[in-house]
Amino acid sequence: MKYFMDFEATQFEQEIISVGCVDENGKEFYSLVKPHSMRKMTGFITELTGITNDELRKAPDADAVFSELYDYINKNERSEFFCYGNCDGRFIKVTLRYVKTFKAQCMLGLILSSLNDVSPEISCIFKTNQTISLYKLADYYGAVEERSHHALNDAKLLKHVYEHSRGEEPEECPFPEYVRVTKTERIPDAEPEQVGVPHVTASHGDKTFGFASYGKAADWIITHVLPKNAMITLDTKSNISNRIVQAVANGNTYHGYTWAAPNKNRKG
Repeated sequence: MKYFMDFEATQFEQEIISVGCVDENGKEFYSLVKPHSMRKMTGFITELTGITNDELRKAPDADAVFSELYDYINKNERSEFFCYGNCDGRFIKVTLRYVKTFKAQCMLGLILSSLNDVSPEISCIFKTNQTISLYKLADYYGAVEERSHHALNDAKLLKHVYEHSRGEEPEECPFPEYVRVTKTERIPDAEPEQVGVPHVTASHGDKTFGFASYGKAADWIITHVLPKNAMITLDTKSNISNRIVQAVANGNTYHGYTWAAPNKNRKG
């Protein structure tokens, strides 16, 4: 049985705060998860997911949630678990530190031991060395679920993308922003395209650059800021995006730029 999963987690400790799962037949599971320490919740995660501290205080803990998930899965068949991106394995490992019940430990261990990250395969299909946004793929394949960083919605989007990408052999990548960039194509002095209302900005001296997303900012760093001989892997963009998120949250500089998220203070 195939299970498509997504997790939301605290920003720095990366402890699971919600889990969404849908099996290949469409049977769904969703729950918030009260983290071991509420002090690890940040405003950034609330803004991203819509999950509030009050909701998490009332949520069941990881032992209860993953024991229930253990009862949800079909144990008469071999289970395969699918995620999108390389973060979910880390979330599971962190949460495993705090669970005590046998069922919860078995469930998290089972997921971790047979977790398949779909993103490298998708990148290979579309001939790019970057991880394509799940939401862009969902739009490409005509999925109807909301794009909202909600664990169950994202699990359903993953199921849709996985099923529709089987046998896909596009002649050209339909996502030009993700086309493979070679070292000889890099232009170190190029500046990013400005956006009307940037989601994140990078400032240095009297220059401020705006980006529509953390992913776009990471793409710019990979293409124009990193040295020509820098080693680029499938994890590079995710790691850079996470560093930018941390720089915004802590007011730190990263690659010589001061990072900020102007939209955090906008209303309406």
